[in-house]
Amino acid sequence: MDLATKEFYDDFWPRFVPIYDETKKYMLETLTERQISRALDAGCGHGICSVILSEMAETVVSVDVSSDSLATARQQAQRFGRDNIEFHHQDLQELDTNLGPFDLVWCWGVAMMAPDPMKVMRNLMAVTKPGGTVYLGLYLKTWLSPVHEGVRHFCRAYMDTPARRKLVGGFFTGLTKVACALKGQEINRRADNVSIQAQVEDWYYPPYKTFYSIEEIVALFERNGFKAECIQDRLGRMKSATIFVIRATKNA
Repeated sequence: MDLATKEFYDDFWPRFVPIYDETKKYMLETLTERQISRALDAGCGHGICSVILSEMAETVVSVDVSSDSLATARQQAQRFGRDNIEFHHQDLQELDTNLGPFDLVWCWGVAMMAPDPMKVMRNLMAVTKPGGTVYLGLYLKTWLSPVHEGVRHFCRAYMDTPARRKLVGGFFTGLTKVACALKGQEINRRADNVSIQAQVEDWYYPPYKTFYSIEEIVALFERNGFKAECIQDRLGRMKSATIFVIRATKNA
């Protein structure tokens, strides 16, 4: 089990649960399905996505490497009165394929945070039933990705205490305010989580992070018997620090 990622998200998701209404709005804009038999929330984290999937699916299987995140996710299921969610403490790199097959797999911003993202993606493809669909959000590789990675390694090596994390968050908050003021915009916050501190920690402090091009992920799925397309491009706050989303349907 990937203990470094577990430790990071044991601390992160219990503190930064996204806003239900805004998360649901985004998911309904993203998903074409409205009635699902079995869905997998691959890397469920805070559990809000699992709750929303449970409103469309007969059964949701929620998997995460972080035990504290799973506890938070269970709290969200209780909060919203959802009893059709199964929770499993597993590393997606070692995903139990007996949990599948699934009609829908949701893996948003998770696979690229594993030490071996390709192993995660192969496991997701393996548990998708013929005709089923994978929704996969990954970090986009840009010419500035090495710069972001350099900052992340510096932050983890030299700024990794609660006080120093707040200092880093304050610095990037100020930087964002200046950039937005120059563009004549309000400060750029994500609608589902208004905390810039959460955004900074999620970007600069995870133990692993891998960036991909859209073309290589589409090609990966197509080599493995899927029809794949990019349905959302550059969802992040900056063009150099952003996520893209692939929808891939397994050939029947």
